[in-house]
Amino acid sequence: MTAAFTLHGAASVFVALAFLLFPAACLGQSETWDTTRDMTDGTEHAEELSRHKDGKVNYVFLPIPQSNPAIGSGATLVGLALYNPNQSRQPWVSGIGVMRAGDSRATGIVQQANLMNSRLRLLAALGHANLDLKFYGIGADAGERGTSIPLEQTGTGGFVQALYEVGTHWFLGLRYQNMYLRSKFDLSQALALGAVIPEVDLQRRTVSIGPALEYDSRDDNFYPTRGVSAKANLNFYTEGLGSDVSFRQFSASWNRYWPMAADRVLAARVAGCTVSGNVPFSDLCMYGRNNDLRGYTTGQYRDRAMLAAQMEMRWRLAPRWGGVAFAGMGSIGSSLSDLPDEKILPSIGAGLRWQASKDYKVNVSLDVAVTRDDHAVYLYVGEAF
Repeated sequence: MTAAFTLHGAASVFVALAFLLFPAACLGQSETWDTTRDMTDGTEHAEELSRHKDGKVNYVFLPIPQSNPAIGSGATLVGLALYNPNQSRQPWVSGIGVMRAGDSRATGIVQQANLMNSRLRLLAALGHANLDLKFYGIGADAGERGTSIPLEQTGTGGFVQALYEVGTHWFLGLRYQNMYLRSKFDLSQALALGAVIPEVDLQRRTVSIGPALEYDSRDDNFYPTRGVSAKANLNFYTEGLGSDVSFRQFSASWNRYWPMAADRVLAARVAGCTVSGNVPFSDLCMYGRNNDLRGYTTGQYRDRAMLAAQMEMRWRLAPRWGGVAFAGMGSIGSSLSDLPDEKILPSIGAGLRWQASKDYKVNVSLDVAVTRDDHAVYLYVGEAF
């Protein structure tokens, strides 16, 4: 049994900082910009933003308890400043966070800015972490064995992204990423897991640039009942930018929401990833990231391609209470063409929702997910997707 305590959706800017607090663990698996944008987009629906128009600054401080099977139990302290210096449609956000869990610790900062009346959206972030993790090997068979060895990682990284509104609901831009990562584990033990890890992968810098595309027609960022949210990123890691290795990484996701009745919403999500070239083990696609799918520990299943799909029915049971039932499946393999031949990794579960605010559709969520070999409990703020 595993347990994870995180924040999603409405409090996703906190997740953005939380991911920045794990730069070594991000390993291409976090979507920091996505979660940050969800929070800053969502705040435009709050009446509190009227104060930003007057040039005032709102401060938010939040301690976040957490428990993660990879790094143990601990807490993250996040501080945010929301303001609107140019009276944009959405506020600017400055944030800082500090994390401590077991022997792992991290710090991170993030800056969100909106120019040209929010048609141009900028995000910059920087983080540093020292983490005690686990390495299971590479491939579906390694993940299914569930055997791991200790992995210590120290990383410092950051990124800058600019998105411009090119049409109704459409945003197009560029993302630049730069990360230095040092990994420490017994290479002979890794070989026993069936993973051949070059020694050069234990200490390297990865630098990338590439296009980012987003589409968002949701009616609400906290609790969407209709619309689509889709994202795609293509990152080119090249020695010409100062990277120690050259490879390509593509990730995409598609979320769709249908109102089934006044008290019911059907939500669906499809997410995929593929990498090619001289890819370090820490930049492979990882099954279970961003709750694709719930019940799997991120990093236990990793390879060059991943695809996952899930559906979730959401009910309003009482004025401030709700419930969900979800199911999904996916696979991971050495290439997209191999995925149909790989073992199916299923997930099924249910959860409870409690609306934390009477004014905003922000839920505290408790989910129980069951997989083929394990089950997991998740406590977080917002929706899984």
